[in-house]
Amino acid sequence: MSQHSQAKPVAVPTTGRRACRTPGGYHEQHATQSQHISIGPSGNVTSSQVELHIPQTPLDQLEPTLRPATAAAPQTAAADNEADGDGADAGNDATVAPQEGQEAGEDHTPKPKKVRHGVLSRCSGGDESAQNHPLLYWIPHRLGFLRALLRLDGRPKAVLTNKVRGCAKEGCSKGKQYVGRLYRCVSANCIGCTWWCGECILESHKLHPLDRIEVWLNDEWQPSSLGELGLVVQFGHWNGTYCRLPRHPVPAFMVLHTNGLHQLNVRFCNCATQKASVVEQLLAGRWYPATSDAPRTAATFEVLDAFNAHSGSGKDNAYDFYNALEYLTNGSGLFHLPNLSKQFFTMAHEYRHLLSLKRGGRGHDAQRSIKQTYWGELAMICPACPHDGINTDVVDKLRLISPELADNHALFNDLVQLSMDCNFRAKNRMTRSTQETSPYLGDGMAYMVPEKEYDDFIRTRLNDEELSNCSRFGALVLANLKTGKGLRTTGVGAVFCSRHEFFWPNTVGTLIKGERHSTMDFIFAAAVRRVRASSLHIYYDIICQYTRKLNLRMLEVEPRSFVGVGAQKILHKINVSFGIPKFHNPGHLVICQLWFNLAYLIATGQTDGEASERAWAGLNPAASSLREMGPGTMRDTIDFYCSFWNWRKFIHMGGFLQKKMEIALREAREHCETYTALHTLIWRESRETAIAWVSGSEKWETRNALDALGRQITSGPEAVKNPYESSARKQSLEKARLESAELASKALNEATLPVSAEGLDADAVGETTTSASQASAMLNFVLRGFKIEVMQWRTSRAVATKTVLQTTERVEKRNELAREMRLFRKDQQWMMPVVYAALQELEGVETGNAADMETDDEGEDDQQVESHKDALFLPSELEKDVARTAPMLDVLLVELRLRYAGMEDWLENLRQQLRVRGTVAQWKISYGTGQRMATRTINKQRTIQENVVMAREMYRLHRERYETLVSFLTDDERAAHVPPKWDDTFRVLHDEECRPLNNSLLLAIDAVEIQHIKDILSERRNGVASGASSYRIPWIWYKVAEGTEVELNDDLRVEFVKSRARAMRWVEEVYKLAYEMVRVPAYCSSRSIWWAGRAEVQIENIDLELQDGIRGYATKQSTMFRRHAEGLEDHFKGSLEEAAAFVRVFGLDGLIKNSTVSLV
Repeated sequence: MSQHSQAKPVAVPTTGRRACRTPGGYHEQHATQSQHISIGPSGNVTSSQVELHIPQTPLDQLEPTLRPATAAAPQTAAADNEADGDGADAGNDATVAPQEGQEAGEDHTPKPKKVRHGVLSRCSGGDESAQNHPLLYWIPHRLGFLRALLRLDGRPKAVLTNKVRGCAKEGCSKGKQYVGRLYRCVSANCIGCTWWCGECILESHKLHPLDRIEVWLNDEWQPSSLGELGLVVQFGHWNGTYCRLPRHPVPAFMVLHTNGLHQLNVRFCNCATQKASVVEQLLAGRWYPATSDAPRTAATFEVLDAFNAHSGSGKDNAYDFYNALEYLTNGSGLFHLPNLSKQFFTMAHEYRHLLSLKRGGRGHDAQRSIKQTYWGELAMICPACPHDGINTDVVDKLRLISPELADNHALFNDLVQLSMDCNFRAKNRMTRSTQETSPYLGDGMAYMVPEKEYDDFIRTRLNDEELSNCSRFGALVLANLKTGKGLRTTGVGAVFCSRHEFFWPNTVGTLIKGERHSTMDFIFAAAVRRVRASSLHIYYDIICQYTRKLNLRMLEVEPRSFVGVGAQKILHKINVSFGIPKFHNPGHLVICQLWFNLAYLIATGQTDGEASERAWAGLNPAASSLREMGPGTMRDTIDFYCSFWNWRKFIHMGGFLQKKMEIALREAREHCETYTALHTLIWRESRETAIAWVSGSEKWETRNALDALGRQITSGPEAVKNPYESSARKQSLEKARLESAELASKALNEATLPVSAEGLDADAVGETTTSASQASAMLNFVLRGFKIEVMQWRTSRAVATKTVLQTTERVEKRNELAREMRLFRKDQQWMMPVVYAALQELEGVETGNAADMETDDEGEDDQQVESHKDALFLPSELEKDVARTAPMLDVLLVELRLRYAGMEDWLENLRQQLRVRGTVAQWKISYGTGQRMATRTINKQRTIQENVVMAREMYRLHRERYETLVSFLTDDERAAHVPPKWDDTFRVLHDEECRPLNNSLLLAIDAVEIQHIKDILSERRNGVASGASSYRIPWIWYKVAEGTEVELNDDLRVEFVKSRARAMRWVEEVYKLAYEMVRVPAYCSSRSIWWAGRAEVQIENIDLELQDGIRGYATKQSTMFRRHAEGLEDHFKGSLEEAAAFVRVFGLDGLIKNSTVSLV
């Protein structure tokens, strides 16, 4: 054996980041090969071709070696722990081998730390590794923990050593002479209640009847209960005394508590002085009865509160929660427990409803009953949004902080921003439950829409949905394809506060079949019904389609119906603006993206409109349980989840707004400085241009976006030019076809004009006619060639067919291609005679047989057509010398122009297909569950992907041919016919660049735009070019005109107005947050005053206890909101001062105040 193989194990670091709680070293053995493990003096393995074998070692041998220590060194805390009272000190004499980089003669003994004795003290010291890596630090102590747990399954040490005999409770009458069964309490609120006799443990648990006890029997602790020992729970006496005139006891009364199920003996008071019913006595003891008629089952308030907390936070359902209680009671499965799940479901449902009534102040109303609760009265409104009469009276207070902030109250204190969306996960299955077996307890009282009013509205609305060609509707079509078979509802729709993600009262409605306009009309009108502001922004991912005929649909709403007020507000009383959420925007057509872009909507701030997506993320975990509920239970549960969500948002509002203000102040300063510098630059170049560009943006911001029918106003006297869209004229193949038709029409008209007697030159007319006719024919010839290229590509991609119908379709497509090819060759005979003659010679066909091409091709279906492989021999496919011959030069220039248009068309087609692909993919992730729906989605995705590939390949073909044609031209011809930097506009397209937009890509686009503005300013200041930009996003989605000189061109205009919009939105965000920071405390103060008023309510015919409880609860609520108001005011003080300092320097126009350009 080599000397290295006898070396001691390498020590493992015991402290620092490399610390590892593993055995002292590997156990090396000879490998099956000729080599073996060799460890050098430095601790490094010197041989590489080895087989490492770690033999299995019993745990009792591994544990003591977790911390290697020399025999002479003091034991560490871990060694103490391992050997604590067990003699398990084997392995502690192992020596420590040198660590890497240490000499063998050095002292490598780990220095022990001063620790207190005990398991917990060893884990809670100031050691950094214990804080950063608690599990790694705990591993050496787990044996001590394990043994501590095992000790609990035995008797106390004093009993084992006979220091204690009989009952261990001091003062027990039997004491040491007791020889019966002995008990202990295992509940956490009982400490030291161990080894007591039955009488003592009963006496100590008169006021703790739901504690769990165990009995020592047959050398083990076995489950027992206080009920078995004869404990009787007395109700009706608040001080815990026994009743002298009790009712008959109720045996085997079942109680559900946080520690499981209990069976107890219960006795109720029958005293004449109390006169309380059984239900009232149970409720007074904080036990909720399962029924109001002779209850024999109850749940404690504590377990119901725990279920609400678990359900609200983790979306736990009642079935799983009850199973957990059963497991706590009967984890071994040896006992039989009655099934109380239905009773628990009922109690939890009723208790939630009662809590919502209590928190809504319905118990403090002396005039109205519960049935007379107002619509949405139990819902919590957003405290930061403006609500007239509640939290909008803040202008005077804000003026003391900043006059600039207060002066713009009309823009920021009178605008509500809402988001609207649907969720197809929150379905409800058609179970046996009905409205009678599962009633809706809080019908219309909170967040769900009133059931009867909603059903009546939907029933009277026909399904007259309009189709749309907007790409965003690919997902909507898939959603509406669902038949809803076996479902009571296919999802829910709702309206949210767009800035703070609060559910809006009375706006959550169930979907009957897909995302219908009638459903969303009711929800939208119900939301507007509660709006207490003069302006409203509504954001919806399909708003471009939804707004069509919106006014007509609102006119059909009955004015006296539930949503009649909202419909009238939409039509006459409120200024409504529409937008598409930011991360849904790229899925729409370009016109929709620009028209409904939130970045260009005045007073929007940095609202992204995606509040619905975040709110749905909080509700989706409950979708599986909502699916199986009855109709009423499902609606009440959604009300509960919405209430829980809103309350959590409210209590975290302080940190939420403060963090947003920090970001807004930082970003606003940067963007305002950038825009001011760019504005100054343009101003110095051309003052008139800067004024015109700003004026164009202002006209766009104040335009009428939609007509009376909800259509985008893109033409007519009210139309406003979009400043964010480049006005550079784009070519397209469709425009080329239109041009061809116009030329043909012109030629026909001029050919039929009579020659006047005054001597009009007939030859001149003929030449003009001939020229127009030839130009039209030449355009049609090249366009037909482009059409054949597409058909050839599709034919070449055709897969092998199996059915007769598929084979027929494939043959028909090939025949159509052959016919188009023959027509093309016929035109080519006249357009490109040299090429045509060469083709005829190559094919061995005489030129005089051209007439045969006009004959019909009977029986062509039986021929093997290979037209998809034939070359067209357009000028771009020829040699330069041939393509530049006199007859074909005109065709070359026509093809050059059309190839450029083709690149634009196919690139836009590619973007469109990628938008559709991204939208459908996102929908599939969110809602495409189930085999049937997944198959439909996959088929649609396969078709979309085929379109993406075709657009990509056709773009590549056009670009390749265009590049070839450009190389054929002279310098003068290029200057006249080729746009400058065309190869920068239309780049080489790689496969990895063909991906749809996502959230990170949108942020990258915005970052590139900002960096481009900075580059322009840097170039101007330094007088040097910044070089080529580094694009981190596919160029197909973003293109900036680069240059070393600042040119006042259209591309720069677009960059200028976008920079202005960014700066303005960030400044608006500061203003909006400042107003929200004063409205939230104002809301809390308003609620505090309201509850204080409820404390003074006098209700007739109630007892003193109830009146005192009403006063006490109202006072508690008033105090809570008052403390929130005071705490938030103090919390926001610093942020408001920073905002006030900011608005003194920066204006709402995005410019720095007192700068040269802002004064003009």
